[in-house]
Amino acid sequence: MHDIDYTGPQGGMMGMAFAGGWAIATALWLAVGGVIWRFFVEPRIKQLEKDRTDDQAKCREETDRLRDRILQLETLLMLHGPQQLRQAMQAVASEARVEIRELREEIKP
Repeated sequence: MHDIDYTGPQGGMMGMAFAGGWAIATALWLAVGGVIWRFFVEPRIKQLEKDRTDDQAKCREETDRLRDRILQLETLLMLHGPQQLRQAMQAVASEARVEIRELREEIKP
């Protein structure tokens, strides 16, 4: 049996063989990863983005409906609620308008 000289020419050939095998294996794994990404991950990402867009649209619609319902209920309370409740609601509405006005002034330079 021949001894291998790792520091001589045989060691260099072994290093080249190892590097060549490593490069081929790396290229193979990158190709497999690219195929998996292209056929499994990208379609799922696109589906999730579509689902998110649909959910956002549904949430906006639901928020608009709830906002309208809240306005209806506040109006009913203002018309048919007890006097103390109406006064409290008017005070809160006034404070809210003042806060909104102050925020708008802060935003405008």
